Amino acid sequence: MTRPIGERGSVRARVVRRGCALTVRPLAALAPVDARTLLLARPVIDRMLRTAAPVLRGTRIEQVQGASVNGERVHGEWVRGPRVTRIDHVVLYIHGGGFVAGSAAAYRGVASRLSTATRMSVFCVDYRLAPEHPFPAAAQDVSAAYRRLLAQAGSADRVIVAGDSAGGFLAAQLAIDLARAGQAPPAALVLFSPMTDLSLKLAARHPGARREGLLSIPVSRKAIAQFTSAPLDLRPEPGMQLPPALIHTSDAEFFGADATTLAQRWTATGAPCDLQIWPDQMHVFQTLPLLIPESRLAYRAAARFIRSHLPPTALAV
Repeated sequence: MTRPIGERGSVRARVVRRGCALTVRPLAALAPVDARTLLLARPVIDRMLRTAAPVLRGTRIEQVQGASVNGERVHGEWVRGPRVTRIDHVVLYIHGGGFVAGSAAAYRGVASRLSTATRMSVFCVDYRLAPEHPFPAAAQDVSAAYRRLLAQAGSADRVIVAGDSAGGFLAAQLAIDLARAGQAPPAALVLFSPMTDLSLKLAARHPGARREGLLSIPVSRKAIAQFTSAPLDLRPEPGMQLPPALIHTSDAEFFGADATTLAQRWTATGAPCDLQIWPDQMHVFQTLPLLIPESRLAYRAAARFIRSHLPPTALAV
């Protein structure tokens, strides 16, 4: 199901996107992306994310450094918003950053908002980043984190998986890998501006990509090259037992065609998929709650979707 969310974005959303398109996007396209420059860029990116999405007052943070699950080391943070009441369901959040940047600490504000909206504890996994750790290291870390939450929750239908951008790719890949292995799917999948095609062929053909405020072919290609040289593409197969999915995208974002294509492929397997198209938004606008008012609405929409796929007993908690 595809649903446009309104006819036009807010004035603030359009101003932010156009302003970034004139400043941040061209500068990012020119910047080199390698192990040396990323050491300098990662702290700056993290600081920007924390500034745009500060942690909500009353949020509790619990760092997890190297917790062992069946011999696997899991790093990340538990984030519990001020209104967490549901203890029988948890959210695994997989952050974005082009596979080369981002961290659980940088995404505390995002996780605290998702936790507050869903009233669930959110575990944000600190997966290994490229180029120090190329594919499949990130996918292995995400899988280990999922198994940790699965062991804690007791069953797959008590775990919700969410992610944005590159994290959205890893979240969807996790669901596909679980289905391919014949394992039960998580309760739901929530994807903000997910990447689908790492060859960037979909993005290159997408008209809305030219209106994007942050990303471009040059910077995306350079980041992906640090992660993998393979043209990875998410292709769920018909008949797979996949979770119901919610996908947020925009008509003016770089990976809009990726999101639309993934939604079509998801639906073709027989799994439910709700594709919400938010007009005039830049890539992963949910990370900009202080700047873009639709960000807050997006978290509420995600919470409603998750609630709609929980059993009645969970809703009573």
